[in-house]
Amino acid sequence: MKKHFLLTALISLAMIFALTATVSAEEGVTDTEIHIGQWGPQTGPAAAWGSVARGTDAYFKMINAEGGINGRKIIYHMFDDGYNPAKTRAGVKELQEGIGMFAWVGGVGTAPGMAVKDYLMERKIP
Repeated sequence: MKKHFLLTALISLAMIFALTATVSAEEGVTDTEIHIGQWGPQTGPAAAWGSVARGTDAYFKMINAEGGINGRKIIYHMFDDGYNPAKTRAGVKELQEGIGMFAWVGGVGTAPGMAVKDYLMERKIP
């Protein structure tokens, strides 16, 4: 229950930012899309936690099926970090600098999250 609440809170926060964003001023937001990223273990010792990312994907598909956020579809980018902070850091940087995420939500793990915290804060990415 607590995990579901946290995921919902993070997604809601990202959606609030998206709803109030000026399209041209926000990285990862266009007239038709909102790019959101997530890391999570799909392989390795914590692969069971990969269900968090699969649940997030289902939730975003539901939002898109209902018309998205003010007509914008959520483009969900998830990558497998294997619960390895070095892979998390590399994957977040690659997606952020290559595509440009509006926000990162529901990433799994304290160590992976701490590995990217400063990078995301410096770039002011929620």
